[in-house]
Amino acid sequence: LFRSPRGRRPQQRSALTRERLVEAALREFAANGFAGASTRAIASRAEVAQSAIPFHFSTKEALWKAAADSIMGRFRAQIEDRAKGLMGVDASTRVRLILTDFVRFAADHPYFHQFMLQEGTASSERLEWLAETHITPLVRGMKAAFAELEHEGIILPAPSTELMYMLIGAISTRYALAPEFHLITDEDPFDKDAVEAHAASIIRIFFPQLSPDQRSDRTNEASR
Repeated sequence: LFRSPRGRRPQQRSALTRERLVEAALREFAANGFAGASTRAIASRAEVAQSAIPFHFSTKEALWKAAADSIMGRFRAQIEDRAKGLMGVDASTRVRLILTDFVRFAADHPYFHQFMLQEGTASSERLEWLAETHITPLVRGMKAAFAELEHEGIILPAPSTELMYMLIGAISTRYALAPEFHLITDEDPFDKDAVEAHAASIIRIFFPQLSPDQRSDRTNEASR
């Protein structure tokens, strides 16, 4: 009933090897950047022969792009799936729940922020490709959501683009620096309840009017 990896069909083995290489590359690039990452280290992380890399990827940059597509694709899929499920819901609720999903994603993928930081610290053709392919569409979506909040009378604490970067830092740093966070606080940053509390704190600090408690108070006041 259960086949070992060696018993898989060639196409299945090839697809699995590619997936393992992409995931290993993502973590290696996140840890060491493009220049510092080696194909030998990536193959070692993936537990495959180094010769498998040129079989699946023509260049190191092609492997980097596949890693970027993978993590950004997962992030966009999670956010877009949430947004589709909230069609017709008011912007305040949508933004609150999407930001909560962002926190959960950052906790599940701590290397996501590390990967983005490694590439974002210096100008390069890779960064230009990343911005055009993945970052700019996300920025447009977030700015549109913030504009809807303003239309609903929510006052933003900063200009929308600056606010986006403030949120990214506040959401992701705790997980990207998880060993330091644990050392200083003696707390597990990935504890499920702690992640949910972190999401609630983000909403309360940046968008107090979106906090469920605040929204409940406003509803009660309006009904009096």
